[in-house]
Amino acid sequence: MENIRKIFFRDLIALLKNPFALLVAGGLCVLPALYAWFNIYSNWDPYANTAGIRIAVASYDRGYKDEDGKKTDMSYIITENLKKNKAISWTQVADPKEAKQGVYAGKYYAAVVFSKDFTKCMMEGFLEDFKRPKVTYYENEKKNAVAAKITDTAVSTLQNSINEQYIQTVVSRLFEKEGEIAAEVQSEKILKKLTKKTDAAQKTIEELKVSVRSLEQANTRLSASMLDANTDLGALRGALQGVSSKAADVPDTQALADRLNQKNSHAMERISRALSAMQDAAAADVQEKKEKYYAAADTALLQTKTDVDDLVNALNTININTINSSRKVTISQLESLSSSLVRLSSRLEKAMNTDPENEEKTGGRLSSEAERVIKEEISLLQQTLQGTVTRSLALVGSDLSRASEDIQTVSQDLEHDIQILSIVLGSGAKAIDLGNDGLAGIEADLAEMEVKLSQAGSLLLHMDEEQLLSSFSSFLQGDPKGYGAFFAQPISIKTEAVYPVENYGSGVTPFYTTLAIWVGGVVLVSLIKVKADADGLKNPRSYQLFFGRYLLFLLLSMVQTVIIVWGNLSIFHVQCLYPRRFLAAALLAGLTFSLLIYAFTLSFGDIGKAMIVVIMVLQVAGSSGTYPIEILPSFYQKVYIFFPFPYAINAMREAICGMYERDYALYLVELLIFAAAALVLGLFIRKPFMKINHFVEKRMEDTEMM
Repeated sequence: MENIRKIFFRDLIALLKNPFALLVAGGLCVLPALYAWFNIYSNWDPYANTAGIRIAVASYDRGYKDEDGKKTDMSYIITENLKKNKAISWTQVADPKEAKQGVYAGKYYAAVVFSKDFTKCMMEGFLEDFKRPKVTYYENEKKNAVAAKITDTAVSTLQNSINEQYIQTVVSRLFEKEGEIAAEVQSEKILKKLTKKTDAAQKTIEELKVSVRSLEQANTRLSASMLDANTDLGALRGALQGVSSKAADVPDTQALADRLNQKNSHAMERISRALSAMQDAAAADVQEKKEKYYAAADTALLQTKTDVDDLVNALNTININTINSSRKVTISQLESLSSSLVRLSSRLEKAMNTDPENEEKTGGRLSSEAERVIKEEISLLQQTLQGTVTRSLALVGSDLSRASEDIQTVSQDLEHDIQILSIVLGSGAKAIDLGNDGLAGIEADLAEMEVKLSQAGSLLLHMDEEQLLSSFSSFLQGDPKGYGAFFAQPISIKTEAVYPVENYGSGVTPFYTTLAIWVGGVVLVSLIKVKADADGLKNPRSYQLFFGRYLLFLLLSMVQTVIIVWGNLSIFHVQCLYPRRFLAAALLAGLTFSLLIYAFTLSFGDIGKAMIVVIMVLQVAGSSGTYPIEILPSFYQKVYIFFPFPYAINAMREAICGMYERDYALYLVELLIFAAAALVLGLFIRKPFMKINHFVEKRMEDTEMM
């Protein structure tokens, strides 16, 4: 210990006695802090100043006139909404050619151009030929790589805005059309026809009663009147029996509903496999693997299309007037879904059949952005199957069940009414046989029959078809604009921040603080000798020389670290919930880093210095300090745990953002493992390399250049 103390105080006194050396040492202490501060300041809140990024907006759109002559320009509405977003400088340009040329000239980072039939497609494309509104996006990727990512985000916002407006428009117009269909359905009610028949029968009985009274005066007129009654009642009986027979036409509704739901379940399962395959393709780093996943996704999409087409065929076999409207809506949704599946399959097959030597001609391989778009579209189709289609099929099944139950009920009541009508005919025949003596009895029978028909008519009125169509009709006849607004944003998302960070600068503070501490250690070994002088020491041992000189490096590293942390907290006021723990983590990182750098340099000389620079470069790229480790190449994901940066960064993040259980202490222990490894390297592993290291240094000195 005496030799260690002598070396340390001798170095310290020598440093204090030499003003120039003291000035250099002070500079070495401040330099790493400047490195951290400038980087933190430059990254403080970069996305708060994106308003200076200009994106041109131009339009060829001709607008759209409805039946009332009202003109609508959806491109103008969307452009005005974009201007309200101050995060990007959306610049309206009158001439689309000028907007495009501005992107080539670098005047704009990007340009958005609406097609000629943009508004027409939004208003009629879904209802007529499924023609999509088109928007062309020009992007200058040469101007700045990061700006391109920002404009991509802006265009995603534009796309979401257009999609929301499109869905709202389509749903509004769809329900306007379906409201007309519902009105037509209600205008042709079967039960109303039955009510008219019953009313006609009651009028006939009134006429029969008059006839009976007349028979008291003329028996011959009675016979003629009864014949008329037989004719009318026979027609009524045939009409009622025809309605009753329709009950036999109702299919096995439960079995049919089960088949529809089973096909829908198969479709959802297969489209989930397609989405999973595209996620695997996005994660794959080899084109052959990507094409394998593309093929799996393509197969799943085609299988999903088969299930969707089977659903359409099954629905086409149903022919019940009371559910035709819900059936048509469901078929329209499924046919649109089938078209989307074919388009996505075609795009994947085109990517798999790409000619590497002529990618431009054949369409080119899928970019990561194209893969993301395909994943999003598959996800939207999955949501459509799970949400809209499932609800529509449930509505069809519910309508089938109600139709079956109500027709059976009507059939039972009609059988009872037919029996009553038979009594009427029998009573009429009996009246004819009895002649004048039975006229009073016939009149009583007719009065009873009138009561029965009145009850039947009342029953039919209470069995109004609203019981079968009320839910569906009221749904279709609702407010189209209200439905449009709902379907455009059917889900309300509430975001709750977990371990919130005030700004981006505070978020990157752990990384740049850790990097600055390492840079400080590299600068120290570059300007200060790592070998201690053995003159004046009594039998110095190698470990005494190691620790004697290292104490100076440790002291300077601690000073560097304190200055860095002080500036972070006092000058920039970065978010830090636990300042003392942040300082403790930084000091332990300073001890570990300085010990590692000192041990490598002392053990391997200039080669050791090169090694610590390489280690620093690897950690800067793959320590998850800026980008999540999960999105980095697989090499970094496998080796990053063997470097100290991630543990120092994570410990500082705990102090800045908030603690979770014992993670902070665990990260500090892991840092100490690297410190222990550095001691093993500096005290034991370096001994076999001492002669080789001395030989290399002599040869480098012989060149008179190093």
